[in-house]
Amino acid sequence: MNIYSYIKKYSMFPGFSKQKQNRGGQTVGAGVLLFKLLADPTRLKILSFLMKRPEGACVYEIAEEVGVSHSAASHQLSGLEARGVLVCFREGQQVCYEVVDSSLSKNIKKAITLFYHE
Repeated sequence: MNIYSYIKKYSMFPGFSKQKQNRGGQTVGAGVLLFKLLADPTRLKILSFLMKRPEGACVYEIAEEVGVSHSAASHQLSGLEARGVLVCFREGQQVCYEVVDSSLSKNIKKAITLFYHE
């Protein structure tokens, strides 16, 4: 399943069905929305960090690694969870996140590897 069919199937992005098609008939909005997801430096750092940790990480670890406040990290993480990129779980009283194993996350990992070098 490619990213276009995945996003269309799971309707993770508002307004996806209203996107324009290019000459080849593929929806160009899915690619645009994927890169919008990666366009924010904080989200990019969070995803890059979590892609390296398949077991996931707690919010305080993510915030510390990315260099943002706990609330800023939580805000970005909840947005990524709402779009189906991350899943939330608890370890005691701590809220943690891990990357969902999906074709979307695999495409995000490819994009991060291609464009983002630490």
